[in-house]
Amino acid sequence: MHNIDRYEHELLAYGMQHLGAIPGVRLVGTAKEKASVMSFVLAGYSTEEVGKALNEEGIAVRTGHHCAQPILRRMGLEATVRPSLAFYNTFAEVDRMVAVVRRLDSARSG
Repeated sequence: MHNIDRYEHELLAYGMQHLGAIPGVRLVGTAKEKASVMSFVLAGYSTEEVGKALNEEGIAVRTGHHCAQPILRRMGLEATVRPSLAFYNTFAEVDRMVAVVRRLDSARSG
């Protein structure tokens, strides 16, 4: 279990670092010792649009308020995109997800 926890945390840190480097991305929930769940929004896109683009590349994420409306509203949001990472995910899969978000961001700003 310790190895699984460590690996999932490494995936999370990697994904947060790379998603956070995309200019239009706003990471939501950045505590250092959190579960391996990322939440973010991408400027210029609805969460549904981002989720659809990721889905078209075979990347499953959830979009919406995730039963957390009060805290999201406190952060000025109504919804986020939420990829959840687990021991069966790979760094290459995180890279694919980041590439799709980067492509969307470039299309918005380019």
